Amino acid sequence: MPYCQTTFHTINSDQVEEVLSKFAREHFVRARCAHNLGNGWYSVDAGENDLRATFDIESSTVKFFCRYAKELSRYDQKLQSFASANEIKLQRSGKES
Repeated sequence: MPYCQTTFHTINSDQVEEVLSKFAREHFVRARCAHNLGNGWYSVDAGENDLRATFDIESSTVKFFCRYAKELSRYDQKLQSFASANEIKLQRSGKES
């Protein structure tokens, strides 16, 4: 699975599932919540297995992985829009915002 270019920064560990669940509900029709898969991994796309997230507790970042490289741009746009609307600090292609 290739990495998306968008990374969420400064997410508190106790807020990760809440933030990812909100993203899931807003962007996937069947989603009700993100599912914790263990070891910091989350399914965020209502079981489609096209988008996964991983939380790094040391850096307080959430990185996203896309199943298909052709879908990277579409998911990056969704992630950036969500981050902007929810005042989440993000990094894209090496540039923090």
